[in-house]
Amino acid sequence: MQNQVNPLFAYPLVIIGERYTFADEEKQYIADLEMINNDGNSMSKDEKVLDSQPLSTLREFIHKNLLIYKKELLRIKDDNEIFITQSWINRSAAGDYHPRHRHPNSIISGVLFLNDNSDNDLPSIRFHRSHEMFPLALSFDELTDFNADSKEFAPQEGMLILFPSLLEHEVGKNESGRERSSLSFNTFVRGTVGGRKQLTEVELS
Repeated sequence: MQNQVNPLFAYPLVIIGERYTFADEEKQYIADLEMINNDGNSMSKDEKVLDSQPLSTLREFIHKNLLIYKKELLRIKDDNEIFITQSWINRSAAGDYHPRHRHPNSIISGVLFLNDNSDNDLPSIRFHRSHEMFPLALSFDELTDFNADSKEFAPQEGMLILFPSLLEHEVGKNESGRERSSLSFNTFVRGTVGGRKQLTEVELS
């Protein structure tokens, strides 16, 4: 009998297989957005960009994949509706970065990359293990999803990543000499969570 390996309590980070193709009008709308300073980079002043009419098709693409993530992967019941709360554009010029952080007050977060990166020159997004697996600084022959403290993913134009909002992540210093842009968003739920018998019931609307 073979050993059985269980990815116990894994964080379900999903890279959506379908790539979003931006229309010229969408690209122009995003390029014209007013930006403000952020910690290490800049972000759009508008923090609900997906509510805009020019990005309605993009919103539909994201919402479709959010429902698949919620229903087919997490198996969350229809009683709880997932909806997008905030959405914004990030830009990292040469020398910019995005420090390690997570997204509180959100259930599922996502990032969609806006730039062509066929030369793999733009910095990757790196996700971190929230809690150490061992109380020792061990050495490994090879890093895998089971023993690594972090894992990074190279951006690709139109690539959408969905992940639990409390999963910590960062983007290193942009040394490419060109701008790195992405769209990020948070979500929340409507409906009843918890249970009356357990004294945990809350109605969210």
